[in-house]
Amino acid sequence: GMSTSGERAPAFSLFAACTSALPLDTDCLCGSQADVKTTKHTTAAPKGPALALRIAHVPIVDSGGARVGSFGVGDDVAITQLEQLKGLGPLSWRCDRASAGSLYPNAGPRFGVQYKFWRAKVVTSDGNGGFEESWCLLSSAAQSKNRTIEVMQAAVDDATTVAGYAYAFNEQTAQLHNEEIGGDHDAESVVGVRVCVPVAAFVLGGSNMEVAQPGQAITLAPFPYTQVTKFVYDGQEEFVEIAQAFFHYCMWRSQGKEVVADLQGIEDEDGDILIVDPVVIRPTAPTVGDLLGTLVTQRHQAEDATSGQGVEQLRFETWHPKCGQLCKAFDATRRSAQCRRQCGLALPSCGVGGG
Repeated sequence: GMSTSGERAPAFSLFAACTSALPLDTDCLCGSQADVKTTKHTTAAPKGPALALRIAHVPIVDSGGARVGSFGVGDDVAITQLEQLKGLGPLSWRCDRASAGSLYPNAGPRFGVQYKFWRAKVVTSDGNGGFEESWCLLSSAAQSKNRTIEVMQAAVDDATTVAGYAYAFNEQTAQLHNEEIGGDHDAESVVGVRVCVPVAAFVLGGSNMEVAQPGQAITLAPFPYTQVTKFVYDGQEEFVEIAQAFFHYCMWRSQGKEVVADLQGIEDEDGDILIVDPVVIRPTAPTVGDLLGTLVTQRHQAEDATSGQGVEQLRFETWHPKCGQLCKAFDATRRSAQCRRQCGLALPSCGVGGG
């Protein structure tokens, strides 16, 4: 929730006792299951923050499609421990592996900027003279010139957009569950997709200037886990039906105007898919030539995999190789074997070769 200024101590008085940074263990996979579910309370002042932060931007999202932290705008936060983990490596693949032949765009803050990721122990004031500890995912641009609030806000905006889709998807899944099996599920209680939505923060100071310097911006997401799995990335991943149905649903609901991609995170013990750092691909505006070409014929669009409809179709077919039962629940066209317009695209049946 939002704190009031009366409850909050400024970062440098809150952490005035901090004199030296904790040693950073870059290979440590520490953290018990208790770290994931609970927030610890302590009265001892944290020693040596690696970073002192001030929260600058907190999005408004519906909890039915999101996991959110307890940060409020203006809150001061200390990062007391940072871990760079091999298990978080897949988060960097999108930009590290981008090439001319990639189906991902290669420009802009979400595709042209490389990021680094850390598991971070976060300490905040509990408003009662004590402190609360939790684990988050900290993201910072690899190059200092990109550590701006605008770049970080682009990541927050994408996650917020995807959380909106997740809420609608979970609502519909709950309705389907209630009709077929009975019960009174809603978007929050049904097994579904939750996006770990980050906040953006400015760095005030600290002992670890490798991550970011004072005045630069980072993001913090409520994702305490030590590894990340790709659910929908390049079509080579293991088929996970909820994640694949969600990818299809977003394209179907947006009529092909937005492609929600690089769906990654973990499947928790309840069966929920927890998504972190997703991206939204928005088609470039068509030119007059594109519009005229569309009036003349749509036949060549599917052959043109470099722009507009062609690349959207290719993304859909490559990243969503088959439909499961959940897809058929919302997309009525999946019940017919005829060629049809699907998800706003001129596709056969959902990328399975017109079958």
